[in-house]
Amino acid sequence: MKETKFYSSSSCSSGPQKSIFLWLKALLLTALCLCVLSSCSPPQQPANPESTFSAETAEAETSQPSSLLRFHVIDVGQGLSILAESDGHFLLYDGGDRAASSAVVAYLKKQGVESLDYLIASHYDADHINGLVGALNVFPVSRIMGPDYEASSKVYQSLIAAAERQGLTVEHPEQGNYYPLGNSSFQILSQDDPSRDGNNRSIAIMLINGNNRFLLTGDNEAEGEEALLASGLDLSCDVYVAGHHGSASSSSWDLLEKAVPEYAVISCGTGNSYGHPHAETMEKLEVMEIQVLRTDLQGDLLLVSDGTSITCTPAPCNDYTPGDPEDTPPSLQNEETGKSEEVPANSDASTYILNTNTRKFHLPSCSSAEDILPANRQDYTGSRDELIAQGYSPCGRCKP
Repeated sequence: MKETKFYSSSSCSSGPQKSIFLWLKALLLTALCLCVLSSCSPPQQPANPESTFSAETAEAETSQPSSLLRFHVIDVGQGLSILAESDGHFLLYDGGDRAASSAVVAYLKKQGVESLDYLIASHYDADHINGLVGALNVFPVSRIMGPDYEASSKVYQSLIAAAERQGLTVEHPEQGNYYPLGNSSFQILSQDDPSRDGNNRSIAIMLINGNNRFLLTGDNEAEGEEALLASGLDLSCDVYVAGHHGSASSSSWDLLEKAVPEYAVISCGTGNSYGHPHAETMEKLEVMEIQVLRTDLQGDLLLVSDGTSITCTPAPCNDYTPGDPEDTPPSLQNEETGKSEEVPANSDASTYILNTNTRKFHLPSCSSAEDILPANRQDYTGSRDELIAQGYSPCGRCKP
Protein backbone atom coordinates (compact mmCIF):
# COMPACT_ATOMS: atom_id res chain seq x y z
CA MET A 1 0.00 0.00 0.00
CA LYS A 2 1.46 3.37 -1.08
CA GLU A 3 2.24 5.59 1.87
CA THR A 4 0.34 8.81 1.93
CA LYS A 5 2.23 11.82 3.29
CA PHE A 6 0.55 14.84 4.80
CA TYR A 7 2.06 18.33 4.99
CA SER A 8 1.17 21.12 7.31
CA SER A 9 0.00 24.38 5.84
CA SER A 10 3.31 26.03 6.76
CA SER A 11 5.49 23.44 5.06
CA CYS A 12 3.26 23.43 2.00
CA SER A 13 3.94 27.22 1.29
CA SER A 14 7.68 27.31 2.09
CA GLY A 15 8.77 25.63 -1.18
CA PRO A 16 7.08 28.06 -3.63
CA GLN A 17 8.10 31.10 -1.53
CA LYS A 18 11.74 30.12 -1.70
CA SER A 19 11.55 29.66 -5.47
CA ILE A 20 9.99 33.08 -5.95
CA PHE A 21 12.61 34.68 -3.69
CA LEU A 22 15.47 33.11 -5.65
CA TRP A 23 13.91 34.19 -8.95
CA LEU A 24 13.57 37.79 -7.79
CA LYS A 25 17.14 37.82 -6.49
CA ALA A 26 18.44 36.58 -9.85
CA LEU A 27 16.40 39.19 -11.68
CA LEU A 28 17.73 41.97 -9.46
CA LEU A 29 21.33 40.84 -9.94
CA THR A 30 20.84 40.76 -13.72
CA ALA A 31 19.44 44.32 -13.70
CA LEU A 32 22.37 45.54 -11.60
CA CYS A 33 24.86 43.98 -13.99
CA LEU A 34 23.22 45.60 -16.99
CA CYS A 35 23.30 48.99 -15.22
CA VAL A 36 27.01 48.65 -14.45
CA LEU A 37 27.84 47.57 -17.98
CA SER A 38 25.86 50.49 -19.42
CA SER A 39 27.64 53.06 -17.23
CA CYS A 40 31.04 51.62 -18.04
CA SER A 41 30.60 51.66 -21.80
CA PRO A 42 32.13 54.70 -23.55
CA PRO A 43 29.69 57.54 -24.44
CA GLN A 44 28.81 57.95 -28.07
CA GLN A 45 31.00 60.62 -29.63
CA PRO A 46 29.31 63.42 -31.59
CA ALA A 47 29.89 63.52 -35.30
CA ASN A 48 32.42 65.95 -36.72
CA PRO A 49 30.48 69.25 -36.73
CA GLU A 50 32.18 70.44 -39.90
CA SER A 51 31.14 67.37 -41.86
CA THR A 52 27.52 67.27 -40.69
CA PHE A 53 26.64 70.89 -39.94
CA SER A 54 24.52 72.05 -42.85
CA ALA A 55 22.22 74.96 -43.65
CA GLU A 56 19.29 72.90 -42.37
CA THR A 57 21.12 72.11 -39.13
CA ALA A 58 22.04 75.77 -38.71
CA GLU A 59 18.43 76.82 -39.18
CA ALA A 60 17.18 74.22 -36.72
CA GLU A 61 19.74 75.06 -34.05
CA THR A 62 19.30 78.84 -34.29
CA SER A 63 15.50 78.88 -34.36
CA GLN A 64 15.11 78.83 -30.58
CA PRO A 65 13.49 82.13 -29.56
CA SER A 66 15.37 82.19 -26.25
CA SER A 67 18.86 81.97 -27.80
CA LEU A 68 20.95 85.13 -27.50
CA LEU A 69 23.89 86.21 -29.59
CA ARG A 70 26.03 88.95 -28.08
CA PHE A 71 28.00 90.78 -30.73
CA HIS A 72 30.77 92.94 -29.27
CA VAL A 73 32.60 95.47 -31.42
CA ILE A 74 35.70 96.23 -29.39
CA ASP A 75 37.11 99.74 -29.77
CA VAL A 76 40.65 99.02 -30.93
CA GLY A 77 41.23 102.39 -32.60
CA GLN A 78 42.27 102.07 -36.22
CA GLY A 79 41.63 98.36 -36.61
CA LEU A 80 38.95 95.71 -36.11
CA SER A 81 38.06 93.23 -33.39
CA ILE A 82 34.73 91.42 -33.00
CA LEU A 83 33.78 89.07 -30.16
CA ALA A 84 30.64 86.95 -30.66
CA GLU A 85 29.15 84.86 -27.83
CA SER A 86 26.31 82.36 -27.84
CA ASP A 87 25.41 80.06 -24.95
CA GLY A 88 28.88 80.33 -23.41
CA HIS A 89 30.71 79.72 -26.69
CA PHE A 90 33.00 82.41 -28.10
CA LEU A 91 34.36 83.48 -31.48
CA LEU A 92 36.99 86.20 -31.90
CA TYR A 93 37.19 87.74 -35.37
CA ASP A 94 40.35 89.88 -35.68
CA GLY A 95 42.11 91.53 -32.77
CA GLY A 96 43.21 95.05 -33.64
CA ASP A 97 46.71 96.50 -33.73
CA ARG A 98 49.58 96.13 -31.27
CA ALA A 99 48.52 99.05 -29.08
CA ALA A 100 45.14 97.40 -28.52
CA SER A 101 46.34 93.85 -27.87
CA SER A 102 46.29 94.04 -24.07
CA ALA A 103 42.96 95.89 -24.16
CA VAL A 104 41.43 93.08 -26.23
CA VAL A 105 42.62 90.46 -23.73
CA ALA A 106 41.27 92.53 -20.83
CA TYR A 107 37.93 92.96 -22.62
CA LEU A 108 37.63 89.20 -23.18
CA LYS A 109 38.36 88.48 -19.53
CA LYS A 110 35.74 91.03 -18.50
CA GLN A 111 33.18 89.19 -20.64
CA GLY A 112 33.92 85.93 -18.85
CA VAL A 113 35.90 84.33 -21.65
CA GLU A 114 37.91 81.34 -20.43
CA SER A 115 38.47 79.73 -23.82
CA LEU A 116 37.70 80.48 -27.46
CA ASP A 117 35.92 78.07 -29.78
CA TYR A 118 37.13 79.96 -32.86
CA LEU A 119 39.79 82.54 -33.56
CA ILE A 120 39.54 84.00 -37.07
CA ALA A 121 42.10 86.21 -38.77
CA SER A 122 40.22 87.84 -41.62
CA HIS A 123 43.64 88.48 -43.21
CA TYR A 124 47.14 89.13 -41.91
CA ASP A 125 47.46 92.93 -41.72
CA ALA A 126 48.86 94.13 -38.38
CA ASP A 127 45.74 96.10 -37.45
CA HIS A 128 43.75 92.87 -37.54
CA ILE A 129 46.01 90.21 -35.98
CA ASN A 130 48.13 91.74 -33.20
CA GLY A 131 45.36 91.22 -30.67
CA LEU A 132 44.87 87.66 -31.88
CA VAL A 133 48.44 86.87 -30.83
CA GLY A 134 47.67 88.27 -27.38
CA ALA A 135 44.51 86.15 -27.14
CA LEU A 136 46.39 83.00 -28.18
CA ASN A 137 48.95 83.62 -25.44
CA VAL A 138 46.24 83.81 -22.76
CA PHE A 139 43.24 81.69 -23.75
CA PRO A 140 42.93 78.07 -24.91
CA VAL A 141 41.66 78.06 -28.50
CA SER A 142 39.91 75.15 -30.20
CA ARG A 143 40.26 76.24 -33.84
CA ILE A 144 42.08 79.00 -35.68
CA MET A 145 41.18 80.08 -39.22
CA GLY A 146 42.81 82.37 -41.76
CA PRO A 147 43.30 82.81 -45.51
CA ASP A 148 45.75 80.52 -47.33
CA TYR A 149 48.79 82.75 -47.73
CA GLU A 150 51.85 83.69 -45.69
CA ALA A 151 52.80 87.22 -44.69
CA SER A 152 56.37 88.40 -44.20
CA SER A 153 55.65 90.43 -41.06
CA LYS A 154 56.95 89.60 -37.59
CA VAL A 155 53.43 89.71 -36.17
CA TYR A 156 52.35 87.03 -38.63
CA GLN A 157 55.24 84.82 -37.49
CA SER A 158 54.18 85.49 -33.89
CA LEU A 159 50.63 84.41 -34.76
CA ILE A 160 51.81 81.12 -36.24
CA ALA A 161 54.18 80.47 -33.32
CA ALA A 162 51.45 81.17 -30.75
CA ALA A 163 49.10 78.80 -32.59
CA GLU A 164 51.74 76.06 -32.73
CA ARG A 165 52.32 76.33 -28.97
CA GLN A 166 48.70 75.28 -28.57
CA GLY A 167 49.14 72.49 -31.09
CA LEU A 168 47.01 74.34 -33.64
CA THR A 169 47.36 74.65 -37.40
CA VAL A 170 45.67 77.51 -39.22
CA GLU A 171 42.65 76.17 -41.10
CA HIS A 172 41.61 77.60 -44.47
CA PRO A 173 37.82 77.16 -44.47
CA GLU A 174 35.89 76.46 -47.65
CA GLN A 175 33.22 78.74 -49.03
CA GLY A 176 29.72 77.71 -47.96
CA ASN A 177 30.80 75.73 -44.87
CA TYR A 178 28.71 76.16 -41.72
CA TYR A 179 30.11 76.00 -38.18
CA PRO A 180 28.18 75.84 -34.88
CA LEU A 181 28.62 78.51 -32.21
CA GLY A 182 26.49 77.65 -29.20
CA ASN A 183 22.88 78.20 -30.22
CA SER A 184 24.04 80.19 -33.25
CA SER A 185 26.18 79.42 -36.28
CA PHE A 186 28.27 81.07 -38.96
CA GLN A 187 28.83 80.46 -42.64
CA ILE A 188 31.98 81.07 -44.68
CA LEU A 189 31.07 83.40 -47.55
CA SER A 190 34.42 83.96 -49.24
CA GLN A 191 36.52 81.71 -51.45
CA ASP A 192 40.27 82.24 -51.24
CA ASP A 193 41.92 83.25 -54.51
CA PRO A 194 45.75 83.46 -54.77
CA SER A 195 45.44 86.01 -57.58
CA ARG A 196 44.03 88.63 -55.20
CA ASP A 197 45.91 90.79 -52.69
CA GLY A 198 45.68 90.35 -48.92
CA ASN A 199 42.70 92.67 -48.35
CA ASN A 200 40.68 90.94 -51.04
CA ARG A 201 41.47 87.52 -49.58
CA SER A 202 39.80 88.43 -46.28
CA ILE A 203 37.61 85.69 -44.83
CA ALA A 204 34.03 86.94 -44.93
CA ILE A 205 31.47 85.30 -42.66
CA MET A 206 27.76 85.50 -41.89
CA LEU A 207 26.85 85.03 -38.22
CA ILE A 208 23.34 83.64 -37.92
CA ASN A 209 21.10 83.65 -34.86
CA GLY A 210 17.50 82.72 -35.60
CA ASN A 211 16.30 85.27 -38.14
CA ASN A 212 19.10 87.74 -37.38
CA ARG A 213 22.20 87.90 -39.55
CA PHE A 214 25.55 89.70 -39.13
CA LEU A 215 27.80 90.23 -42.18
CA LEU A 216 31.57 90.61 -41.69
CA THR A 217 33.79 91.12 -44.73
CA GLY A 218 37.14 92.11 -43.19
CA ASP A 219 39.07 94.41 -45.54
CA ASN A 220 37.55 93.11 -48.77
CA GLU A 221 37.48 95.84 -51.38
CA ALA A 222 35.87 95.99 -54.83
CA GLU A 223 37.47 92.79 -56.13
CA GLY A 224 36.65 90.76 -53.05
CA GLU A 225 33.11 92.11 -52.89
CA GLU A 226 32.51 91.21 -56.53
CA ALA A 227 33.56 87.63 -55.72
CA LEU A 228 31.10 87.54 -52.81
CA LEU A 229 28.30 88.75 -55.08
CA ALA A 230 29.24 86.20 -57.75
CA SER A 231 29.06 83.34 -55.21
CA GLY A 232 25.27 83.38 -55.20
CA LEU A 233 25.23 83.01 -51.41
CA ASP A 234 22.65 84.91 -49.37
CA LEU A 235 24.23 88.21 -48.29
CA SER A 236 21.11 89.74 -46.75
CA CYS A 237 21.72 90.84 -43.17
CA ASP A 238 20.54 92.98 -40.29
CA VAL A 239 24.02 94.17 -39.32
CA TYR A 240 26.88 94.93 -41.70
CA VAL A 241 30.38 95.60 -40.39
CA ALA A 242 31.54 98.09 -43.00
CA GLY A 243 34.41 96.70 -45.04
CA HIS A 244 37.90 98.15 -44.66
CA HIS A 245 36.90 100.53 -41.84
CA GLY A 246 34.45 102.44 -44.02
CA SER A 247 36.84 103.01 -46.89
CA ALA A 248 35.46 104.17 -50.25
CA SER A 249 37.13 101.13 -51.81
CA SER A 250 34.57 98.90 -50.04
CA SER A 251 30.82 98.91 -49.39
CA SER A 252 29.85 99.09 -53.06
CA TRP A 253 26.32 99.91 -54.11
CA ASP A 254 25.91 96.36 -55.38
CA LEU A 255 26.94 94.83 -52.05
CA LEU A 256 24.78 97.16 -50.00
CA GLU A 257 21.77 96.54 -52.23
CA LYS A 258 22.22 92.78 -51.77
CA ALA A 259 22.80 93.03 -48.03
CA VAL A 260 20.22 95.76 -47.25
CA PRO A 261 21.29 95.99 -43.59
CA GLU A 262 19.40 97.87 -40.92
CA TYR A 263 22.62 98.75 -39.12
CA ALA A 264 26.15 99.48 -40.31
CA VAL A 265 29.02 99.21 -37.83
CA ILE A 266 32.20 101.15 -38.55
CA SER A 267 35.39 100.31 -36.66
CA CYS A 268 38.08 102.98 -37.05
CA GLY A 269 40.28 105.29 -35.01
CA THR A 270 39.46 108.86 -34.08
CA GLY A 271 41.32 111.25 -36.39
CA ASN A 272 43.03 108.37 -38.23
CA SER A 273 45.45 109.26 -41.02
CA TYR A 274 43.40 107.40 -43.63
CA GLY A 275 40.34 109.61 -43.25
CA HIS A 276 38.15 106.60 -42.45
CA PRO A 277 35.26 106.45 -42.83
CA HIS A 278 35.25 108.04 -46.26
CA ALA A 279 32.58 110.47 -47.38
CA GLU A 280 31.54 108.25 -50.29
CA THR A 281 30.72 105.34 -47.98
CA MET A 282 28.88 107.52 -45.51
CA GLU A 283 26.80 109.06 -48.29
CA LYS A 284 25.73 105.58 -49.45
CA LEU A 285 24.72 104.59 -45.93
CA GLU A 286 22.77 107.79 -45.45
CA VAL A 287 21.03 107.52 -48.81
CA MET A 288 20.00 103.95 -48.04
CA GLU A 289 18.84 105.07 -44.59
CA ILE A 290 21.06 102.55 -42.82
CA GLN A 291 21.55 103.33 -39.16
CA VAL A 292 25.18 103.83 -38.17
CA LEU A 293 27.25 102.87 -35.12
CA ARG A 294 30.90 104.02 -34.94
CA THR A 295 33.72 103.09 -32.58
CA ASP A 296 35.58 106.34 -33.31
CA LEU A 297 32.64 108.31 -31.89
CA GLN A 298 31.02 105.82 -29.48
CA GLY A 299 33.74 103.46 -28.25
CA ASP A 300 32.87 99.82 -27.54
CA LEU A 301 29.61 98.65 -29.09
CA LEU A 302 27.29 95.81 -28.06
CA LEU A 303 24.53 94.44 -30.28
CA VAL A 304 22.34 91.70 -28.78
CA SER A 305 20.18 89.44 -30.95
CA ASP A 306 17.37 87.30 -29.55
CA GLY A 307 16.84 85.66 -32.92
CA THR A 308 14.12 88.10 -33.92
CA SER A 309 15.23 91.60 -32.97
CA ILE A 310 18.47 93.41 -32.19
CA THR A 311 19.20 95.92 -29.44
CA CYS A 312 22.18 98.27 -29.62
CA THR A 313 24.19 99.72 -26.73
CA PRO A 314 24.81 102.56 -27.18
CA ALA A 315 22.05 103.45 -29.63
CA PRO A 316 23.08 104.23 -33.22
CA CYS A 317 24.65 107.69 -33.48
CA ASN A 318 23.62 108.03 -37.16
CA ASP A 319 26.52 110.42 -37.69
CA TYR A 320 27.32 110.27 -41.41
CA THR A 321 30.22 112.72 -41.35
CA PRO A 322 33.51 111.41 -42.80
CA GLY A 323 36.67 110.91 -40.79
CA ASP A 324 38.30 113.72 -42.76
CA PRO A 325 36.12 116.85 -42.55
CA GLU A 326 37.44 118.00 -45.94
CA ASP A 327 36.43 114.78 -47.68
CA THR A 328 33.64 115.50 -50.16
CA PRO A 329 31.04 112.93 -51.21
CA PRO A 330 30.61 112.27 -54.95
CA SER A 331 27.21 113.99 -55.11
CA LEU A 332 28.68 117.32 -53.99
CA GLN A 333 31.65 116.89 -56.31
CA ASN A 334 29.25 116.41 -59.20
CA GLU A 335 27.34 119.54 -58.24
CA GLU A 336 30.56 121.55 -58.15
CA THR A 337 31.61 120.36 -61.61
CA GLY A 338 28.13 120.74 -63.04
CA LYS A 339 27.89 117.01 -63.73
CA SER A 340 25.18 114.81 -62.31
CA GLU A 341 25.45 111.19 -61.31
CA GLU A 342 23.58 108.79 -63.57
CA VAL A 343 20.22 107.90 -62.11
CA PRO A 344 17.38 105.79 -63.39
CA ALA A 345 15.10 107.61 -65.79
CA ASN A 346 11.90 108.97 -64.27
CA SER A 347 8.83 108.63 -66.41
CA ASP A 348 6.79 111.01 -64.29
CA ALA A 349 8.69 113.74 -62.44
CA SER A 350 5.64 114.67 -60.39
CA THR A 351 5.30 111.21 -58.88
CA TYR A 352 7.41 110.41 -55.83
CA ILE A 353 7.80 107.69 -53.22
CA LEU A 354 7.79 108.97 -49.64
CA ASN A 355 9.38 107.46 -46.58
CA THR A 356 7.14 108.79 -43.82
CA ASN A 357 9.63 107.61 -41.18
CA THR A 358 12.79 109.32 -42.48
CA ARG A 359 10.88 112.12 -44.23
CA LYS A 360 12.72 111.60 -47.51
CA PHE A 361 11.26 111.35 -51.02
CA HIS A 362 12.52 109.30 -53.95
CA LEU A 363 11.96 108.78 -57.64
CA PRO A 364 9.75 105.73 -58.25
CA SER A 365 12.64 103.88 -59.92
CA CYS A 366 15.16 104.59 -57.12
CA SER A 367 16.53 101.37 -55.63
CA SER A 368 16.40 102.89 -52.15
CA ALA A 369 12.64 103.28 -52.52
CA GLU A 370 12.35 99.52 -52.94
CA ASP A 371 13.75 98.99 -49.43
CA ILE A 372 11.18 101.18 -47.65
CA LEU A 373 9.00 99.19 -45.27
CA PRO A 374 5.36 99.03 -46.42
CA ALA A 375 4.21 100.75 -43.23
CA ASN A 376 6.46 103.76 -44.02
CA ARG A 377 5.94 103.90 -47.79
CA GLN A 378 3.55 106.34 -49.44
CA ASP A 379 3.01 107.29 -53.07
CA TYR A 380 2.74 111.00 -53.75
CA THR A 381 1.74 113.01 -56.79
CA GLY A 382 2.50 116.71 -56.67
CA SER A 383 5.28 119.21 -56.89
CA ARG A 384 8.76 118.87 -55.45
CA ASP A 385 8.49 122.24 -53.70
CA GLU A 386 5.32 121.15 -51.92
CA LEU A 387 7.10 118.14 -50.46
CA ILE A 388 10.01 120.24 -49.24
CA ALA A 389 7.54 122.69 -47.71
CA GLN A 390 6.01 119.75 -45.84
CA GLY A 391 9.39 118.92 -44.30
CA TYR A 392 10.52 116.19 -46.71
CA SER A 393 14.05 116.16 -48.13
CA PRO A 394 15.15 114.69 -51.49
CA CYS A 395 17.02 111.40 -51.67
CA GLY A 396 20.74 111.97 -52.09
CA ARG A 397 21.07 109.15 -54.60
CA CYS A 398 18.34 109.62 -57.17
CA LYS A 399 18.12 113.42 -56.60
CA PRO A 400 14.42 113.85 -57.38
